[in-house]
Amino acid sequence: MKQVYHGIFLIEEKGIFRPSDNIFIIAGKDGIIFDAGYGNKRSVRQFLKKYKLIENHYKKQKIKFRITRIIVSHAHSDHFSGLNEISNALGLKIILTKNIADKIRDKISFNKSFQVNDYEDNLRLNKSVIRRIWRILRNWGEQTVYKRIFGISYLNKPDEIIEENSVIWINGEEWSIFASPGHSPDHISLYNEEKGVLFSGDNVLNMRSTWLGPPESNIDEYLATIQRFQKLPKLELILPAHGDIIENPKDTLTAILERMKEREDQIINMLKRHSEDGLSPEQLTKIIYPKERKFIRIIARDWIVLTLKKLEKEGSIERKIMRKKILFLPVEDKNE
Repeated sequence: MKQVYHGIFLIEEKGIFRPSDNIFIIAGKDGIIFDAGYGNKRSVRQFLKKYKLIENHYKKQKIKFRITRIIVSHAHSDHFSGLNEISNALGLKIILTKNIADKIRDKISFNKSFQVNDYEDNLRLNKSVIRRIWRILRNWGEQTVYKRIFGISYLNKPDEIIEENSVIWINGEEWSIFASPGHSPDHISLYNEEKGVLFSGDNVLNMRSTWLGPPESNIDEYLATIQRFQKLPKLELILPAHGDIIENPKDTLTAILERMKEREDQIINMLKRHSEDGLSPEQLTKIIYPKERKFIRIIARDWIVLTLKKLEKEGSIERKIMRKKILFLPVEDKNE
């Protein structure tokens, strides 16, 4: 637990076999918690213990400390699973956007949002019964993992639904809530211009790369979100959902856009080198990440698929069925 800005505290939830999570508390007379982290007993117990330290810190200084609400950045299990336990323990009002509320209403709604989309599905010619059975078993296995490791807990009805682009008052100060899709379609961010503080959720992390992959992510939306962050007036500090805080927002945001451009150019150049034979997403992954572990390549394939989708939509590349595979080739520039 540490104070990352005057009156704003970071509580980091750590765990085995899962990424660490940042939960933020904007303390004061009418404060709020941003993101809810994991919902298993150990994580919630750790959070409440650190929360109590902050509360006692304020009491010793005879400063009013009253947290009244909790809100989450998006509907991924490592961000909303602790909602019920934390709100019940602290008597908090749960505030969500409609998109987030709809996705975490129950197991069916949550699973539906992660079903493989048409673009991803159409990259595979083999749609056998075995593949479909595997998908069912995989989904079942993921839910078991979610329950045990993340402590996932759904929410039938929040206390309040707010607009994705709106204003919320925290401790008598105006904060802006705005849609910031890219990592996920329902993602929101929280910003205070006077403080220059942005809660970025998963869209901006200190390591410059966040997870982007089907079916949730969209590269065009992600780039637009990063560019919107760049235009925020007086931005001085980014508080991400994972990892260290970002004290050089402009440099970090510029680096993200440069990295995304490098990735796109990398794929285009690879396709040009293999313009006669074409490449599949799997082949591109092996070429770009020849020495990485299989787990890393699985994650890398996700952003490669999204980039292919973007380039195909723009007309820079095309797909063809060759050698019983779906392969991608560059579109010839008639002006050259």
